[in-house]
Amino acid sequence: MNDFDPELLKKREELRARGIDPYPYSFDRTHTLAEVRAGQSELMEKEVRVAGRVVAYRGKGKLIFLDLADASGRIQVMFRKDEFGDAAWDVVRRSVDLGDLLGVRGAVFVTKMGELSILPREYSVLAKAVVRVPIQKTKEDQSWFQLSDPEIRYRERYLHWITDPGSREVMRIRARAISLIRRFLEERGFLEVTTPTIEMLYGGAEARPFSTAIHALSGQPAYLRISPELPLKRFIVGGFEKVFTICQNFRNEGIDHSHNPEFTMLEWYEAYTDYLYQMGQFESLVASVVREISGGTKINYQGTELDFTTPWRRLTVLDGLREAGVEAGAMDANALRGEFEKRALPVPQPHTWGHAVAELFKELVEPTLVQPVFVCDHPVEISPLTKVRRGDPRLVERFEPMAARMELGNAYSELTDPVEQAERFERQKALGRDREGVTHHPIDLDFLKAVGCGMPPTGGVGLGIDRLVMLVADVPSIRDVIAFPLMRPKS
Repeated sequence: MNDFDPELLKKREELRARGIDPYPYSFDRTHTLAEVRAGQSELMEKEVRVAGRVVAYRGKGKLIFLDLADASGRIQVMFRKDEFGDAAWDVVRRSVDLGDLLGVRGAVFVTKMGELSILPREYSVLAKAVVRVPIQKTKEDQSWFQLSDPEIRYRERYLHWITDPGSREVMRIRARAISLIRRFLEERGFLEVTTPTIEMLYGGAEARPFSTAIHALSGQPAYLRISPELPLKRFIVGGFEKVFTICQNFRNEGIDHSHNPEFTMLEWYEAYTDYLYQMGQFESLVASVVREISGGTKINYQGTELDFTTPWRRLTVLDGLREAGVEAGAMDANALRGEFEKRALPVPQPHTWGHAVAELFKELVEPTLVQPVFVCDHPVEISPLTKVRRGDPRLVERFEPMAARMELGNAYSELTDPVEQAERFERQKALGRDREGVTHHPIDLDFLKAVGCGMPPTGGVGLGIDRLVMLVADVPSIRDVIAFPLMRPKS
């Protein structure tokens, strides 16, 4: 029914029988363990009160050595029987286990072996663990009994964080990256805003939504946000010239090393700019985050050096296909069908020139894009919210930044002509559903009305925060940077 360990439950009851509350309300801590180490010379022989989880236990005779770990580090605690009465000593000897949380009051000293330690005169049980915590054993940079099962690491993340300080560091890197992003944008005059998580119409991306219903509105169908794009553009129309949001998006699609149905997105919109201006801003933002976290603009990601020094390479979709041996710009939809057949690739549905070009680029070029690059000028058929490319009406002014073969974001010179926007939506709707039966672009009439009120020239950008954190934290899976990734229920 639960994972409580009978032996540990018995020890919990033994503590209560001794009059000890194994779950007290507070503990008056004076120092973190890192502060004790940092202030070693000033604190020597002085009293401190520290707290942490028991991560090592070595007992013999009248001495018991514990290692305590808190969020800042770990330290040895040397219990000496002479400092305690029989009952208190018996608790340390018999009732304390790996995983328990303890508070100790004692003097800082250095053992004969030269190890900084604390000699406690009092202690408190702060939380008696009743689940066996798989604390790993470490010695001279080697580890044993590691939590190696990825299923457990992702499903029971608390165990991962308890047993692997590196996994906690990834979460700190994530938090710092988000803080740096906010600072970058706010220093440039952007206003952080919020957008609805539950919407009556979904839009702003090609994705299968999660659907729900509003009980208070007689079962009105509704959807979890797949993108904050359309609400953010309403802000621009309303007179907010620089806005951004950091939010969760929800897409009822695949799960793999770079996709999770719930993910964190940064989107910003800036009036009176276009996609060329935003390329420079995007690379500056990412380079600054990489530099602040890693100390430079070059990082090692899974054994490959990535150089985020600006400016990044600009590569158009048609140029990329040309380098791959496909002159897509000189071919029509039927000729492109032959390229799919020649390579035994499934023909995209719907089959238009634009969908064929995009799919061929995905298959032939994207796997080769390792260093940071802006993929520019996509087909108009797959970009209904974007201005037409100046000089080529088959394309739009759009870029996708990529690194380590992953798309990091998406950006447009936003379409601001309401009549053309309505026509694009109608053409998109006429294409029908895709091969999975998804209608990607229901028409949002209120959004068209908003744009019809007059929307200034605008550059809009989206950045996948989870994927950026993957790179700067050097982890292989998006599950490593999402605190609680979606998992199949336990059978």
